[in-house]
Amino acid sequence: MIRMLPVLLCLGLTSLLSGCDADTDVREMKPAAIAGGEKQNRPVSSTDTLFAKEITKQQCELLTASMVAELAGVDPSALKQRNVAGMCIYSWDGGRASLGFLRTRDTVEFARSSFENSYRNQTGEDVAQSMAKIDEGIEKRKAEGKMDVDPEQAKIVTGAMSKLFSGGMQFEDIAGLGDAASFEITRTESQIGGTTYVSYANSLNVLVSNLKFTVSFNRDGEPKLYRDENMALAEAVLKKL
Repeated sequence: MIRMLPVLLCLGLTSLLSGCDADTDVREMKPAAIAGGEKQNRPVSSTDTLFAKEITKQQCELLTASMVAELAGVDPSALKQRNVAGMCIYSWDGGRASLGFLRTRDTVEFARSSFENSYRNQTGEDVAQSMAKIDEGIEKRKAEGKMDVDPEQAKIVTGAMSKLFSGGMQFEDIAGLGDAASFEITRTESQIGGTTYVSYANSLNVLVSNLKFTVSFNRDGEPKLYRDENMALAEAVLKKL
């Protein structure tokens, strides 16, 4: 449960933003996309394949139980599958994996620009400023009658995200995966009942042509980075595209 806090907060933000443009990507509303942050130069190639928007609804077809079970070392029957807010989530006694935040753009160039803008290092101050901008946007849309969300309730979620990511957000480029790939290595701490719980984002964001997606793999126990496991999930998804 503790390691799911970043995901749950992000899903909470997804719900709050549900009254926005239906084409809004919550990941692009997160800190990295709004604050300035450190620009990273990633070589991105292009391909002749342009993915249709329908593929963004095929999360559990692209990331199957058998794929996750093989990587987790468990029988597929041991997995519990859920589809929440556009994410295909698998959990088992000992860990969890997911595929989500699928997004297609009209052009490869737009997809590339969006990807570069979304996954770059951020400071804790950047995150706080980004959440403040989201609060302002929600208040404006509420006043215009374009969003049926209580701004004060929204601030509870954005405030929690600011606190959770007070240490900033960090990304690491992964070469040779899709057209570009960025592994989020953000470390977060949560205080519950006087106990400090540490977790890592362990999410891998991949761009291929005009399609972007995010996979995540985590095990219970000592918090650590699961870079190889996330890369294996991403490679399995890429083979099914």
